[in-house]
Amino acid sequence: MTKVAIKNENITSFGGIYHIMDVFSKLGFEKLTESVLGKRGCSDRAFSHGSIFGSLFFSYLCGGECLEDINVLIEQFRQRPDTQLPGADTVGRGLKELAEENVVYKSETSGKSYSFNTAEKLNILLLRMIRRMGLIKVGSHVDLDFDHQFIPAHKFDAKYSYKQDFGSNAKLNIIYWTSIRLMLFEQKQNQVL
Repeated sequence: MTKVAIKNENITSFGGIYHIMDVFSKLGFEKLTESVLGKRGCSDRAFSHGSIFGSLFFSYLCGGECLEDINVLIEQFRQRPDTQLPGADTVGRGLKELAEENVVYKSETSGKSYSFNTAEKLNILLLRMIRRMGLIKVGSHVDLDFDHQFIPAHKFDAKYSYKQDFGSNAKLNIIYWTSIRLMLFEQKQNQVL
């Protein structure tokens, strides 16, 4: 017996991402993001912070390595009904809007100044997201730790580092609870001034 498959023209190799989009929607991550970070833009036409993070995260899950990859994948994402996600330029602007001032620390021994960023609002958002997923309970003990990994890079915006080379130190925020490590957020910070 021959099996016949009726195919729609909207077939996409990234169709599995639609399930993840549904899970994010059911968990209410976009509204949670809005409640923690506030409304973005002065009109209702601006993409929300939740849409910006969604576009970035879904692109990453589909193999995207940089913001420009969002522009390649955005048409695939829009095949899902009622999905409006921003392109790479809007995501870049939205992430810049969330930037907080760096804290500058001057070493007493070397006299050098280092800057770091606590990204307080983003850390609060991440904790509330993992609580919403049921990974931690209200009142449970949680330690937030961070580590740095120096990444040599001779780009125009690279800073000279304590490692005596130009590059950046990616900051990895990690939550520790019951010996489970969850990588939460990566950002370029802690660079020598």
